[in-house]
Amino acid sequence: MAIQKTEAIVLRTQPFRSSSLIVTFFTKSFGKLKGIAKGVRREREVRGALYELFTHLEIVFYEKTRSDLHLISEAAVIDSHDALRTKLDTVAYASYFSEMVDRLTEVHDHHDGIFELLDFTFRFLSSVPAEKLARLFEVKLLREIGWIPFLDGCLQCQTSAFERGFFSIRQGAIFCPNCAHEFPDAKPMSPETLSVFRYYADHPLELALKQRMSSSTSAELGRVIDRFLQYRLSFPLNSRRFLESIAPVLHPSR
Repeated sequence: MAIQKTEAIVLRTQPFRSSSLIVTFFTKSFGKLKGIAKGVRREREVRGALYELFTHLEIVFYEKTRSDLHLISEAAVIDSHDALRTKLDTVAYASYFSEMVDRLTEVHDHHDGIFELLDFTFRFLSSVPAEKLARLFEVKLLREIGWIPFLDGCLQCQTSAFERGFFSIRQGAIFCPNCAHEFPDAKPMSPETLSVFRYYADHPLELALKQRMSSSTSAELGRVIDRFLQYRLSFPLNSRRFLESIAPVLHPSR
């Protein structure tokens, strides 16, 4: 078994036998990875705190060639992200981001961009409006895994000279007004929402986060992405349902 070391972010944990955990990470060097952390659940054992959800770690593991379940031998905290676990909204959104990455990626499918996206999002979630960060996260993740590969222009005629686009959940692409009639599922997007959608997809995270977005634009983009995920996924995202259920608490003025 080869000994490997990488940075990792904890996505999910589950008990294993009497004293161990199975931990699902997204890692910088290996993509999604699952490992057994032995002995961390024993009485008065403090190492279990290393594997709190959302924690950014450096891990050392024994890589098994005949199994997707590796043995974690060491872990050291880079950033615990404790602040994310102190408020309802940050816990809910961080759980949503983690579940999206876990459910939309395959084990050992390496994506530098997804690790960077998770790390960036968790660092800013306590200080940036969560809904805005969610829209950026969704667009970037769907772009990274190839579900919305082409937003620069109309997929049919390639023109980019239009303001009001139509997004097809079946194609995962934008169509211009002249071509949209050929795709019955293509629904119109306002010019502002289309502009933000494209900007988020094409610009670095730091620049995209500075882009202004109204609450109505955020809501429209959220609805587009929700319809798209419902079409593409064969299972519901529990964390997204939870976010919807607590929306009246998080946004009482709406």
